[in-house]
Amino acid sequence: MVASESAGSTVRVLPPADRTQHTIASLFALALIGQSLAQFVYYARLPADERVVHFTQNALPVSSSSFALASTLGFLPALFSALSLLGLRQRTAPFIASAARVAAPAGLAFALPALFTWQLGQQRPIAYLICLTLFGFCLERLLRICIAELIVIAGGKSVRRPLAFAYDVGARVTPILAPLVVVLAGVGYATYTGFFTIRHHRQILTSAFDLGIFDNLMYNTIKGRFFQSPVMFGPGHHNSLSTHAEYAMVLFAPLYALAPRAETLLLLQSVFLGGAVIPLYLFARTMLSRWPAVVLVLAYVLFAPLHGANFYDFHWLPLGVFFYFWLFYGIASRKTWLSVLMIVLLFALREDIAVGLAFLGVFLFVTGLRVRFGVTLALAAAVWFVIDKFVIMPWAGPWWFDSMYNELFADGKTGYGNVVKTLLSNPFYALSTFVRGPKLTYALHMLAPLVLLPIRRLPFLLLLVPGSVFTLMTTGYWPTLSIAFQYTTHWVPFLFATTAMSLFVIREGHQGRVRLLAVLGALSVTLLSHSFNFGAVLQRDSFVGGFGRVSFELPDAARKRYADMLSVVGKIPREASVVSTETLNPHISARKEAYVFRYDVGPVDFVFLSDGEVSGDLRNTLRDKFSREKYGLFAKGEREFFLFKRGYESPETEAALQHLGIHLRVTPEAP
Repeated sequence: MVASESAGSTVRVLPPADRTQHTIASLFALALIGQSLAQFVYYARLPADERVVHFTQNALPVSSSSFALASTLGFLPALFSALSLLGLRQRTAPFIASAARVAAPAGLAFALPALFTWQLGQQRPIAYLICLTLFGFCLERLLRICIAELIVIAGGKSVRRPLAFAYDVGARVTPILAPLVVVLAGVGYATYTGFFTIRHHRQILTSAFDLGIFDNLMYNTIKGRFFQSPVMFGPGHHNSLSTHAEYAMVLFAPLYALAPRAETLLLLQSVFLGGAVIPLYLFARTMLSRWPAVVLVLAYVLFAPLHGANFYDFHWLPLGVFFYFWLFYGIASRKTWLSVLMIVLLFALREDIAVGLAFLGVFLFVTGLRVRFGVTLALAAAVWFVIDKFVIMPWAGPWWFDSMYNELFADGKTGYGNVVKTLLSNPFYALSTFVRGPKLTYALHMLAPLVLLPIRRLPFLLLLVPGSVFTLMTTGYWPTLSIAFQYTTHWVPFLFATTAMSLFVIREGHQGRVRLLAVLGALSVTLLSHSFNFGAVLQRDSFVGGFGRVSFELPDAARKRYADMLSVVGKIPREASVVSTETLNPHISARKEAYVFRYDVGPVDFVFLSDGEVSGDLRNTLRDKFSREKYGLFAKGEREFFLFKRGYESPETEAALQHLGIHLRVTPEAP
């Protein structure tokens, strides 16, 4: 095959022996492309409800008779090309072949309506994710064909001058425009998620576990009561280091002190996750040119597993993404001071982050990227994790998190040591606990939107071990296998680091420019599809954050309800002790003594509740509490909110108790 120029354009000239075969193949390809486009147009024009039931229930649309017409019209490109070939013969054949190569990606257009029907993705996630993976691979290869042909066409005389002008303009604009896009993406993400997480909170949809816990911890921190949270433990002296070693809360206390309430934590989380685009871009720029780095940044802000972590209350683990990206940049740019600072901050953020840092060190050593630094990091992280997890945290008190690995306990004995014993002595049994449907679904949620780039090189698997340990290896706690919770952020930093490195390897390989553009194009489509199905930005009808669906609207009824609740909360002194229901707790947790009814809290100054949460066990708890101690109705909202004060007398108390269905026990008088 050779290339020649004709009429100012470049076309391929085939040897006579292959000309007929390639022409027939091109006509066949055009026929398939035409059919694919016809199906795309047909499905896109269907009413939304018909399209949904068609893809989810295999119900034929009412307008299915028009499908035959669309299919017939799909053959028109191939028919037109065949007629042109008959009329112009050899001169047309190279142009037909070229058109087929340029239009090759359109051969997958038929799949787009299904991939962007979120009901299909949410009702049949494993099928959707497998199809998305296959679609991404096929699209990448078809894009290679298309881009390679476009490069050949771009070599023609008729397009050289316009392209040269476009390249010159791009070279001048890109240094300013690319960083601007990154900054706008970060600001946009932080603003969007900050606004809607606070709105979600103001709909009284957050809970004591976990937003109330962290709000209560931070308030006690600024009051000098470090690592104390009555919300988490109930009455008595307990140390939160027994649950997670989150020393960093002390560093963030001055920021929280500016506005000590739960909304501050929600905004802080969004700002740090949005701000992470800056170090991610800088890290990617050490390996890639500007626009591929921008694509990676946009993929990050649209990554659905990140959204779930952001919208489920507040946790320190997601903030690690910000510091990880700065660490990656520090390592790649050989800024040792920056790397050490980020490592220290990550150590202070949470104890299990040290596992990720240890594997990062092993990766740097095995790949030879930073041998001495990698060995030092791996050893330091391993030592710190052992001290933190097996010395400091047990000293602070017992906790239950190791039960998440209960099927891996050797001989029925609990503890992380017995989990390790099972992994070493009985790997086949351990593997049997990994190979399960929900775990495959979870792994595909992480990898399919990124067209499996994080696992295309064997050494990259080392960086995915920490996320696997804290999610896929668990056996007794389903939230670790859901992208709606904070555990996804064990994966996120390493997913995007390995994606950037994989793009670098592709760019440096054979036909690097073509392959890089092709994989970026495929990644863009698969990421958009997955984000549309499961993310919080492109489609907001079904997004789940934490244990429930997130509502992005704040109707007047919800606004009035929140104002009504605040009118009652405003009557509680800041220094008073309060026990409340699970969903009301985050609105009163910024105080030293805030409790929830799951514990026997003993005497408290105020009882705050909503009649919508009073039933069953809680009603019995309230009956016992009010029978033992005298409480009177101190304040009441317009409808559902009730505030009782210890030792207070009010004529409305009896009516309020009757409304709540609380019938007090009558203690007989002593003879």
